[in-house]
Amino acid sequence: MIDNRPVCLDGKILNETDAMTTAVQSGLFYGAGCFETMLAENGFIFRFNEHMDRMYAALQYLGLPEELFPDKRKTKQDIDDLVKHCGFDNRRIRVRIQVSLIEKEGYDYDDHVKTMNLITAAPAADQNYPATLFQTKTRVVPDICHPAHLKLSNMLHYRNAFRKAQREGADDALMLTTNGFVAETATANIFWKKGNTVYTPSGLCDILPGILREAVIEIIDRNDSYTIQEGKFYSTALVNADSVWLTNSIIELREVKSINGITYPIDEQFMNYLKEALNKVKELEQQL
Repeated sequence: MIDNRPVCLDGKILNETDAMTTAVQSGLFYGAGCFETMLAENGFIFRFNEHMDRMYAALQYLGLPEELFPDKRKTKQDIDDLVKHCGFDNRRIRVRIQVSLIEKEGYDYDDHVKTMNLITAAPAADQNYPATLFQTKTRVVPDICHPAHLKLSNMLHYRNAFRKAQREGADDALMLTTNGFVAETATANIFWKKGNTVYTPSGLCDILPGILREAVIEIIDRNDSYTIQEGKFYSTALVNADSVWLTNSIIELREVKSINGITYPIDEQFMNYLKEALNKVKELEQQL
């Protein structure tokens, strides 16, 4: 159902039903586009430049000339204007930037390529409660086939896995690589702790290495009381974990209470440490 919310299309704020674009475009036919999702808090977006740099890498992969890349400053201003127009100024807002290519039909290069730039904003969902995960048969796509580190528009494997998990009564789907290693969930990166060691799948596991994931790795790496280990792990490694949690730019940090019926304790002391450390990192960035 369309709620006719305001959106920003190519720099103009319009009602959703008034936001029109051409029907013939490779973004629609082939998913030739990319996106970023980020959390806006009182006008601040954590590591906004990193989000935009990843989008630039995706647009370069898609073959878009650099002069057509969305400008960082203009994009941030468009986000601020949209959030203000919606009356969301002092709330946690989920912002999505979508850039889709408008090209002639077919796979040939188009010397006259254009883009559709769409920004949406909505209150971020409250996901403060611990998550339940269900391991689905849907696997992540190997990086050699689809660059996993980029947020390209065609993410149907994540959508499929997420919906399968929902049908099982879970909040998210645990996904493995094609050769059976733990990768990520349909919406987040995954971490677990055993003793004083924190584990997370490495980039060799065809993951989308999130911006919050990198921030958490940096926090743990700076603490002499813990070690961080990135690698390839079978799902059996999760069975005896002391605690498990997820990260992405919207939820930031979310505890996991069960995976396929196996329950995990919530390590409130460690999670509070991570949350406090992350807030300090965010505060320092705001001061720059």
